[in-house]
Amino acid sequence: MTTISAEKRKNDSGEESQSKKIKQVSKFSGKFEKRPFKDAKTRLPGKPGKFHGKGERKFSADKGFVNKTSGQDKQDWKAYKQQKKELRIKRKEKQKTKDLMDVMNEAKQIYEKLKCKTTKGRVEMATKLHNLLKGDDKYSKMVLSHDTARVVQCLLKVAPAAIRSEIFEKLSGSLPSMAMSKYAHFCVLAMLKHGSAETRERLIEALYGNYVKLCTHSFGHIIVDSIYMTWATAQQKSSMRQEFYSELYRRDKDSKVKCLVDTFKDAPHMKNVVLGTLKQHIVKAVNKKLVDNSLFHGILVEYLMECSEEDKLEMAIAFSGLLASLASTREGTRAATLCFWYGTAKERRSALKHLKEHVEKICVHEFGYYLILAILHTIDDTKMLKKTLLDTIVNKVEAVVQHEGGRKIVEWMIQPGDTNNFHPSITATLNEGLKYSKKDVAVRQTEILEACHRDLVNAVAANANFWLSNGHIARTTATILLARENEKTPEAFQSLVKVISNPNWTLAPLEKAQTEENEESDEEKPKKKKFKKVKNPLVKHQVLEMAEECPVIGVEDAGLHIVLKKLIKNPNFSSILVENLAEVTLVKWLPINRACFLLADLLKSATDSDKLREILRERRDLIKSQKSSGASVLLEKIQ
Repeated sequence: MTTISAEKRKNDSGEESQSKKIKQVSKFSGKFEKRPFKDAKTRLPGKPGKFHGKGERKFSADKGFVNKTSGQDKQDWKAYKQQKKELRIKRKEKQKTKDLMDVMNEAKQIYEKLKCKTTKGRVEMATKLHNLLKGDDKYSKMVLSHDTARVVQCLLKVAPAAIRSEIFEKLSGSLPSMAMSKYAHFCVLAMLKHGSAETRERLIEALYGNYVKLCTHSFGHIIVDSIYMTWATAQQKSSMRQEFYSELYRRDKDSKVKCLVDTFKDAPHMKNVVLGTLKQHIVKAVNKKLVDNSLFHGILVEYLMECSEEDKLEMAIAFSGLLASLASTREGTRAATLCFWYGTAKERRSALKHLKEHVEKICVHEFGYYLILAILHTIDDTKMLKKTLLDTIVNKVEAVVQHEGGRKIVEWMIQPGDTNNFHPSITATLNEGLKYSKKDVAVRQTEILEACHRDLVNAVAANANFWLSNGHIARTTATILLARENEKTPEAFQSLVKVISNPNWTLAPLEKAQTEENEESDEEKPKKKKFKKVKNPLVKHQVLEMAEECPVIGVEDAGLHIVLKKLIKNPNFSSILVENLAEVTLVKWLPINRACFLLADLLKSATDSDKLREILRERRDLIKSQKSSGASVLLEKIQ
């Protein structure tokens, strides 16, 4: 009974619900209209019960009321899916960045200890740091930041060779971009300096095809200069230059092409094409003012030697204000000299004005002084030369003559081409520029000498101790004073004699601070194999140190001895020296071999040497007791 009644109740409820549906449909009387949703909220796609927007409903006999969406709603659905996808990617990247930041912070903490030279166990710390960074592409991200790039540099310096090789493998795929990065290019320099020979070779080859681009980049040209000057072999240098000659050599190198001429030696019709390509690269570098590069200097010299007269003049105009930047290498100085020679009088005046503020640095440079010699030998406008170069050199002459290049310049100003100071090959090379000059050589030399000689003699008279401080500077002193005599020359002689006749005249030993500075400057240069000097085991080390620290007596120095012999040959100087030589000084000189030779020459050249001869005769016993050859020569002179 219970089961039958239950089924009956179910059927009754079903019939009732069906009748309600029929009544609901009949209420519209067969007329169906499109009505907007009462709720203005959007229904999200795929979520029932939530509206998508101001949509409309359409009645269907099968499905009842259905949302009618427009084409614009379908487009929004695609944008929504794309937005969700981007958000998921951003969340993942944010999580990765967060993990990378934690790694970087930990790496910087290790770096703070690792960079100290006094830290113990630096190799183990470097290994730990490498294990922390070697996963994924952490190295390639760290080299791009200013603080973490220093971590990688320190690791390349301290880590063992195996770890350095691993770091190079991680970064080998992004070397061209690293070379042009503000901070990553320091890591490339560290690879060159601390890496193995194989690493350097692979690094140089990895940059093939990019050297033209790197040379015209503000950071990349530093890498190229370091490679070309220090690490590249002759074959690698020629391969680097080939990229400037033609696009064909960017990837495919030709071992037979050693210089520019080899590219069109067998095909003369290609000369204009190659020179045109090379000129484009040169002009691009000039426009960016990135000309202080050894590789660029090499190709510029080759171009200037082969281009037409019109192109030579164009290059002279372009580089008239950049000669100081060029004069930093041997080839660059040669290129600057050619640009100065090829220019007109107007361009030469412009070049001198731009060089004025750099004169002192160029004079003391290893190669730059050659440019000043070329200007002195070929310039026509000596008045402009005095205002721009000569006055600056004379005002800072003491700083200039402390370097070999500066002494060469001063000696050329006084006695150009003197074989005692200049090799004939230098003079022959400078004579090549005379065909670009109109003034007579003798007239030019006379005008330069008159413009500077008086001021140089005054400088010697004002500080005689400096001008006799060593043999190199003293040689320049003799050149200045013996070239010609004027009213200031006796005053300069008197100043020198006061120093020479001083019984306590000694030369100060080389200061340790100066040697330390030279060692620090040489740290960046490639270390060459040094051979240890074999010391005499019979001589104690302390005795050697004392001998090095002892000051040298002035007349005993080999360089000063030669200079004093030249000065003594001058009658005016020898007469002044005889008058000022005291007996105390003579007693101190007699035991010295070189001093005895000087006294013998002084007796020969001085006009009034009777007084000096009498004093020496009174000391004949002291002279006889000396066993030096100079004493025996002096003994013959006083008899």
